[in-house]
Amino acid sequence: MTLALDDVTILDLSHALAGPFASTLLADYGAEVIKIEPLEGEIARSWGPPFYGGETSYFINLNRNKKSVAIDLKHPDGKAIFFRLLDRADVVLENLRIGAVAKLGIDYDRARERRPDIIYCSVSGFGQDGPYRDRAALDLVAQAESGMMSITGEPGGRGVRCGVSIADITAGMYSAFGILTALHARERTGKGQFIDVSMFDGQLGLLSGMIGNYLADRVVPRPMGTAYGAVLPYQTFQTKTRDIAVGVGSDKVWRTLCPLLGVADMAADPRYITNAARHANRPSLVERLQAAFLTKTYEEWEATLMPAGVPIGAINTIDQVVAHPQVAARRSLVESTHPVAGTIKVVAPPVRMSETPGSVRTPAPLLGEHTEEVLGDRLGMSAKEIARLREARVIGG
Repeated sequence: MTLALDDVTILDLSHALAGPFASTLLADYGAEVIKIEPLEGEIARSWGPPFYGGETSYFINLNRNKKSVAIDLKHPDGKAIFFRLLDRADVVLENLRIGAVAKLGIDYDRARERRPDIIYCSVSGFGQDGPYRDRAALDLVAQAESGMMSITGEPGGRGVRCGVSIADITAGMYSAFGILTALHARERTGKGQFIDVSMFDGQLGLLSGMIGNYLADRVVPRPMGTAYGAVLPYQTFQTKTRDIAVGVGSDKVWRTLCPLLGVADMAADPRYITNAARHANRPSLVERLQAAFLTKTYEEWEATLMPAGVPIGAINTIDQVVAHPQVAARRSLVESTHPVAGTIKVVAPPVRMSETPGSVRTPAPLLGEHTEEVLGDRLGMSAKEIARLREARVIGG
């Protein structure tokens, strides 16, 4: 089967989450990702529990479809290997601390001298310039500084971190997008380029609607729990059994919902007849709807509202999600067999393509598992030379 990116080779120097998430997206659709790790392994190999055998679940779930090559890039011979691999690569991806690749002598300027057509993507907390450039930034810090935490949480409470590392993940997605865009541009121009992605900027991208609203009315957004400022009702409500998520995206759906809830009078009430009116009378609206939802179970409301086309859903826990009928029908979990972890399930590539689909072809690599293969097959190194480099602690695996 043809893979969309099977003619793309990526040297992946990244670690933790943002960079590896980007390279996983590309690897799933065929890119050859050569993951260059320090001899002790990248940091996510120690981010447990939980573990599969001696391997962290964190690393295994994030690094499928990649080859691991363990190289000491501080050693002159290790740096030489990097540049030889660069000669046969299309992309370099890194998310080391600002200035680290320059100190190693493998930054974009040096890479471009050797390969003018190289695409070099650097992911950082705050970007390559500006007063926050040199600040250390993990996902938590980026969520805080960007304002994301200030709008997340319950009304009147402290802002809280999103349940997943959304600043890292967003930066990874933007990085993959930037790399694909640069590859497309190179097809027309023959030129490579530098891609500067920051977690901070990625969060601003997600917050563009909130920022736009503030610039329009100068009202500072605050946490609203499960509610949404622009549309309502659009939140969760308690029922007799479990919470229900209800989204009313138009006045037409509002007029459908009211009689089904037993509050038909609200549909024509001037206080609630339009979305703007409902917004102005949010407290009384929510109070009446909450009282109505408490009269039946979630299952009863689902049977009533879903056939009428009212968008609703259950608040599932992760154990319920992995057993979800839609997950099963879409084959959203696929099996992968790892030499240490054994046979495990991982989330399938989320973008479905009819002609060049992504797939999980190989498990996350052991540290340095492909060092000898890559140096021998790609660079033509002899077994004797590889043994010398291993003895000198230039390479591992």
